[in-house]
Amino acid sequence: MQTVQFLNTREKKEIYKTLEEQFGSTEKLDYAFFQNSQDKIFFMSNDYAKLNTNGLRINNRGMYFATKERDGIRLSIEGAQLIKPTKNVIHLDKKQVELWMKGEDIPMEGSNGYVIIQHEKDILGCGMLKNNTLRNMVPKERRLHSITESSEE
Repeated sequence: MQTVQFLNTREKKEIYKTLEEQFGSTEKLDYAFFQNSQDKIFFMSNDYAKLNTNGLRINNRGMYFATKERDGIRLSIEGAQLIKPTKNVIHLDKKQVELWMKGEDIPMEGSNGYVIIQHEKDILGCGMLKNNTLRNMVPKERRLHSITESSEE
């Protein structure tokens, strides 16, 4: 079983500061945060974190929120949806969304760094803008293999 470390108040403040710098988010999430040995950050309900789970067989604890990288925080899809970003948000058109959901990179100009991907009101996750390419961060198991055209055009 992988070791995890619950984050203290100072470490949580550091995450919130980074989220505000990167994405303009001032959202404070009322969860217990913990980090594994691969710098992945998860969170769970504060109530669950207080339970004694010794002797229970548990597959996963918490929900994957983000990964600490050298150049900032890379959010999971759910993490991007929770923080209410106000900056470094890229709005994609329908054609670009189709490419994104299939796991493809998209040519795009802009400043290098992690960005939130959005289509209309839907937040689709986090990507990396580097060298005029929006690098796709959608995990392979969550990518679409084909897209069915809707009747709404």
